[in-house]
Amino acid sequence: MILVIAEKPSVAKKIANALGKAKKKSLDGVPYYEVERGDKKIVVASAVGHLFTLVEKERSFNYPVFNIKWAPAYVEKGKDYVKKYIKALKELSKKADDIYIATDYDIEGELIGYHALKFCCGRDKGKRMRFSSLTKKEIVKAFENPKEIDYGLVDAGESRHIIDWYFGINLSRALMRAIKALNEWKTLSIGRVQGPTLKFLVDREKEIKEFKPKPYWVLEAIIKNLKAIHEKEKFWDEKEAKAVYEKIKDEKFGLVKDVKRSVKKIKPPAPFDLGTLQREAYNYFKFSPKKTQETAQKLYEKALISYPRTSSQKLPKDWNYLKEVLKTLKDSLYWKWAERIIREKRKPVEGKKEDPAHPAIHIVDYPKEELNKDEAKIYDLIARRTLSAFWDDMEREYFNAKISIKDEIFKLSGAKTKKEGWHSIYLFPKYENLEINLNKGEKVEIDKINLIKKETQPPKRYSLSSIIKELEKKGLGTKATRAEIVDKLIRRGYVVEENGSLRVTDLGVSVIETLERFCPEIVDEKLTRDLEEKLEKIQFKKIGKDKVLDEAERRLREVLKEFKEKEVEVGKSLLKKEVLGKCPKCGSPLVVKNGKYGKFIGCSNYPKCRFTKSL
Repeated sequence: MILVIAEKPSVAKKIANALGKAKKKSLDGVPYYEVERGDKKIVVASAVGHLFTLVEKERSFNYPVFNIKWAPAYVEKGKDYVKKYIKALKELSKKADDIYIATDYDIEGELIGYHALKFCCGRDKGKRMRFSSLTKKEIVKAFENPKEIDYGLVDAGESRHIIDWYFGINLSRALMRAIKALNEWKTLSIGRVQGPTLKFLVDREKEIKEFKPKPYWVLEAIIKNLKAIHEKEKFWDEKEAKAVYEKIKDEKFGLVKDVKRSVKKIKPPAPFDLGTLQREAYNYFKFSPKKTQETAQKLYEKALISYPRTSSQKLPKDWNYLKEVLKTLKDSLYWKWAERIIREKRKPVEGKKEDPAHPAIHIVDYPKEELNKDEAKIYDLIARRTLSAFWDDMEREYFNAKISIKDEIFKLSGAKTKKEGWHSIYLFPKYENLEINLNKGEKVEIDKINLIKKETQPPKRYSLSSIIKELEKKGLGTKATRAEIVDKLIRRGYVVEENGSLRVTDLGVSVIETLERFCPEIVDEKLTRDLEEKLEKIQFKKIGKDKVLDEAERRLREVLKEFKEKEVEVGKSLLKKEVLGKCPKCGSPLVVKNGKYGKFIGCSNYPKCRFTKSL
């Protein structure tokens, strides 16, 4: 008997039905499937995500702590349901001659599968089904051509979890202990990647607050309902701007000195990697990166798109595979494009980014059942992006004219689409069509001349989309974790989303200012990036797992030693106490305190003086 272990129950069902006529069974309420395939009996069961988590070997509330082990995830609150799945896999594995891991083929999936194999089934060796979509053809191919477990991925996954535990638990405890040193109570936490991410946001917030606007003046001439801007663009000297304005304000005509036209070909956008999909979905639908990732995962589990957690911008090279994918669109609105692509054997464009495990995100089938509104939007976006990769270049004609008004030169520019090309399929972004019908030497009527006072603007706050792009650019986090990192900062109250922008709260600023003052290395992107690079080297077996873990522990111990010596100072920095007056009992400063049940006024000389007052 072969036991196949999937990542989730819904995927187990998909795999079982692809391998043959599946019979649904149950073990203590846990579903699994039996399949007869030739002379092979196959049992397909599943995990429910991570079945095991990291815990301290001996529970404490101190820091630093590094003595940890893997334990069943049901030790965590709200994870009781995991117990039944562990028990089911343990029972089913007793009769298995071979065990095939069929979890998602990435770091997390490899770790989930390996832990199920090792801790539930009591084995170290198993076979690996690798696939990038849940189509029948690909599942059968993966089953009939199993690979070895990628122990580099397993080590990288375990190392990432351990290092994130080291940083998350120890730093969070350090912050909480600093607050406790002042007899206060407040829930605070920070993590290895969250720290540098929050610092990016805080630095931008400070830039905005410290920004001093500078006035400037713009001269514009309205010609044929179009705005022509003075060639100087910005006048920093008000007197100069007014002098030019006075010189030309009553002019009714201008002379076209020059007109340039050029046609530019715009290639189709590269197929989606996860980061680009998240940015596009945010730009056009205002979906958060986390929502986009979760929606794409659902489409993958429905066998409609390829695996979404990829950094590749390249579609598979196999034309026969691509042709079969395109044929699934036969009864859809996309067929008019798909049919021509097949007929003409068109080749897709590709981007620079690659992923050794998976191709770019692309459709693999057309939905047989109606999708919900969010799924339909993401599917349509991916379908159009996939098809547009095979299509013609878009052509845009650009116009630039120079108009003289009493020897003052104004510039007028615009563009129009000459050939839609791929833009007729992938409708994003919206392009402006502004045509200028002017000829050199032509006299043109001026509708109006305006002198407008403006001010320089502060830098924009990061959006949910742009912070993900920044993390990607800096090499922090992974394609699968970046959305969750930003989401955690919002949940912890360090950041709030306002009108599409991310504003850092006073608490978020306070945490970063404190960490910068007492342990700057923790929020320095260099440390996090260095660890990311080493984790990647573990994956490709270029460096040993133990060496990286030992180094992470050493660096963290050094940082926390200094932090511990200054707990009271750290606490004061975090709380930023505002003195509200003198205590009527002892004369010490009265400050706002945080209790378990909210804020109140208390004496700073506590516990010697226990005076309190309601806010």
